[in-house]
Amino acid sequence: MPLLKRKTVLTFPLPSLSSILQPLAPPPALFSDASTDAAPAPRPEDLLPPDGKDDEEQLERLAAILADPVIASRRVRAHVNGGDEADAEAAYAKPVIDEADTVELPNPAWKVKNAEVFYIPETGEMFLDYETYASRNAFYSQQLFQCEVSGKSNISFFKAQQSELKEVRQLHSRFPRQLKKAVLSAVQFQIEGKLENLADKVFERFHNRFFDEESETQSLPVTDPSLTAEVFVDVQGDKYLARVVRTFPPKNLVPPPSATLPTHPYATDLAMPNDEVVERDDPMKYFYNVRLIEEGAEEGIVADYEANGNGDDAGGERWMGSIMEVQADKISRDRINFSRAMLKRFIRDCVQRDAAVYSPWVLKRAVALRYGLPTEMSPEVREAIAAYRERQMEKRKRERDERLGLAPPTSEVEEVPEEPPAKKRRGKRDVKEEVEEPRRRKPNKYPAEDLLVDWSEERDAPAGRIEVRPAPGKSLPFGDQFEKFLTVWSFLNVMGKPLGLSSFTLDDFEHSLYHSDAYAPAPILVEIHAVLLNALATDLAAGHEPTMPLAHCGKPTEADTDYWEGAKGATTDTLRAACNEWAVKWKTHLSAKDGRKGWEGALVGCLWERATLESLPNFLDNLLHLTHEERAPPTRPTWSTAASSAVSATGLVPSKPEKRYASLHFLHKLDIVAFLVELVAQTAAVREFMEESTQALTEVRKDQAELKRELKRIQTERFALDPKPTVEANGDDVLSISIDVKPGSPLASTNGHAHEHDELESSLAADDHDDGNRSRASSPSSDARAAAGRRQRAMREKAAEREAEEAVRHAKQAADASEAKAKRAEERHAAAEKKRLDDEAAVITAKLRQLDLEFRSHVYTLRARPLGTDRFGNRVWWIDGMGSAPLIEDGRVVLGTGRVYVQGADATEVEMLARMAEVPMDEVEARRAKEEGEGRLASGEWAIYDTIEQVHAFTTWLNPRGHRDLNVARQLAQWMPEIEAGFKRRRIASGLEQDDEPRRARLGRRAAGDEERDGYMGWRNRRAE
Repeated sequence: MPLLKRKTVLTFPLPSLSSILQPLAPPPALFSDASTDAAPAPRPEDLLPPDGKDDEEQLERLAAILADPVIASRRVRAHVNGGDEADAEAAYAKPVIDEADTVELPNPAWKVKNAEVFYIPETGEMFLDYETYASRNAFYSQQLFQCEVSGKSNISFFKAQQSELKEVRQLHSRFPRQLKKAVLSAVQFQIEGKLENLADKVFERFHNRFFDEESETQSLPVTDPSLTAEVFVDVQGDKYLARVVRTFPPKNLVPPPSATLPTHPYATDLAMPNDEVVERDDPMKYFYNVRLIEEGAEEGIVADYEANGNGDDAGGERWMGSIMEVQADKISRDRINFSRAMLKRFIRDCVQRDAAVYSPWVLKRAVALRYGLPTEMSPEVREAIAAYRERQMEKRKRERDERLGLAPPTSEVEEVPEEPPAKKRRGKRDVKEEVEEPRRRKPNKYPAEDLLVDWSEERDAPAGRIEVRPAPGKSLPFGDQFEKFLTVWSFLNVMGKPLGLSSFTLDDFEHSLYHSDAYAPAPILVEIHAVLLNALATDLAAGHEPTMPLAHCGKPTEADTDYWEGAKGATTDTLRAACNEWAVKWKTHLSAKDGRKGWEGALVGCLWERATLESLPNFLDNLLHLTHEERAPPTRPTWSTAASSAVSATGLVPSKPEKRYASLHFLHKLDIVAFLVELVAQTAAVREFMEESTQALTEVRKDQAELKRELKRIQTERFALDPKPTVEANGDDVLSISIDVKPGSPLASTNGHAHEHDELESSLAADDHDDGNRSRASSPSSDARAAAGRRQRAMREKAAEREAEEAVRHAKQAADASEAKAKRAEERHAAAEKKRLDDEAAVITAKLRQLDLEFRSHVYTLRARPLGTDRFGNRVWWIDGMGSAPLIEDGRVVLGTGRVYVQGADATEVEMLARMAEVPMDEVEARRAKEEGEGRLASGEWAIYDTIEQVHAFTTWLNPRGHRDLNVARQLAQWMPEIEAGFKRRRIASGLEQDDEPRRARLGRRAAGDEERDGYMGWRNRRAE
């Protein structure tokens, strides 16, 4: 709905049916057979159809009656057995009569009055008199409305409505049609205070869930391939455009009984927590068959696929390519078609909500019927909403009662025994002193108010911060007119695109104003005057009213110009003959192909027609200077040298403006350009450019938010890949000690034969000793045989133990090798992931930097603003790269001013800052005298830092513990590379440094005898038309 002053336009109430219908008495024969105790015959007024319940239903009834009143009048219902109003409305809603208690009236029960009805189809409003209709139509035709979707303002209601319809069509065509039913099913009957929160919940639920075209629109023909389910698929680090062919849900998925979607059935239930939804229906367990359709993929996967004979046989089908199976982590949607902002706009266009508190979001009836979604709440949903509303209302009532003291708080407070009066008085006094003492000390939490942060020798000096601000230079061109000079230069560079003027440096503009050679005019001034005069002429040709400076808007124009007189005696009478001719010719276009020929005369005509003594005090003297020159002194007195007119009597003769402009005083040149700038600033072209910048600024902000979220996600993943250091329980490092053991040493390995031999010998010796004790009488041969048997048995046992130990050792070595291999593979994978994330972060950082440049360009188009204010309220300005003037071109910083400016704070602002900080003004003045030193600036005074060393010294003076100083320091740090490059470019242009970068040769034609000039004389307007 178009907006008026950011509010919805209220439509005119529709007329009642009784105002256009006239009841007729029913024929008596209709009720002649009725018994005496039957219901009385209805009155003629009761036979009129009732009004609709809302405007939509009322409009339908009015349209039906006025379209064919004869047919509509013969199909009415007579309630012979009684009935209420609801029954009458239901009867009217159905044109076919099926009930037994209704009869058809043979004659009309009512007729349309003989009255004119005026209708506005765009709004659906009806009027019974022409005056109201014409007034309302004229109101809609005024340039007062704004498009709610695109933000276009100062347009008529009908254009705003057309713009909204265009944007809505584009929205519905771009939004993925496979998601529409799922999203609408999720938001139906949801209770959420803000639409942004609802859109965020839906986005988090569906951003990694994908559907195929069979999901909910399989019966619809795909007439436009761009509206199908196209996604991006990550293939070996490259993203290709693809189409989701089929979706395979997890095998263990158990859909709920009330599921409306075959895939992702739990995603539409926003009341269920996300963790539970992921547990029941994990989007990462889905598999998708996708078909690549990107042209760039045909050299790789698609070519291999078709080379193997797997290409699609359908001739002429666009969806030809390789079918591959991927998961959700490899698929992404185009941000143009699916983003938080796009989702919010889609939901806002499809839902509505009652004005009652805690009302649910409900789909519009046409939308719900289009996608087969329920339009009425089920009893369970209705009961849940009612219970939620009761809980919230009870909570609000309890909080209100506690706030007003009508109910005790929920937490009980312990009662404190009452003290004697004297003791109580002493306690109050002590509490007052304890409260006032900290207020005087006022401990700081940094960053804090700048006036409460003092320079500290112990804290700031070691950090390299200085106490006294470096004194800026106060030698500026044009003296007290420097602010006007800077404002004019800024406007011309910012509005270069709508004016058709290329950017130029501040030094070139200054030198052009000083230029006084009439035979070789400065090209910058020629183009400035030409484009400004063309802008005024174009605005007049478009039918707009003549613009006037803002300072004189609303004031009555002075009609009596006969008494105007300049400082040098110039009057309108003396100048009328010379200026009337130019006043007619100045509205023609000054072409660049002709070298802007005649711009000086056009300037004379414009000043004569548009300037006044209030807006341009010296304009009469300037016109006198441009149209006349001093008469050359005669060599001898003759009769021909006698005065012939009032002008010649003053020693002046007519001259051409082309010869006279260069000799005009540079301050007067600046005043004329400033006057033209004020006029051009009110033209329609400038306003349209500012509206375009507003829309572009909104898009840039959205892109920045999206990229910052993506960068935060990448940084989170990158942080998760970094190994965390492990610390032992005692906090000491683990030391591994290795000892070299010789084979013959006592510390030899247990796998060595020497150790085994020793154990074997010892065991055998023990056995021999035991056997000898048991039987000393045995023969030597039997003893030898027994010892040999025992030795063999022991050797077999030791061999078995050795084999078991070898098997264990080999198994452990194999496990260690496998673990080391897996660890190395994991480390390689982690390193590759780190590199991928670092590359993505670098790309996003570069995009954010480019968006910062675009944001600076658009935001400074709307309003010039400083980088910030320091602790005392002094404004810090850096005005390069604003609006149409690029900051970086062909990889190099474009020179604008090449300086940083400081503007003195207003006395009222300083007093306000001191009052807010609760610091006396004498302390603030003493601190300013100490910390600003000799470089202290008066109110509104301008100063300059023209060397990078001064800027760095100024940054060391800023204290990051204060809010304002911290903001300025951050801004300077953000743009310091560009500031340094601009300073260097200015020094190179001034001849103070040599350019290290090779200068590219420009290819172009130059006429014979034309010499290439440097500086302001070599400037060319590349946007000239």
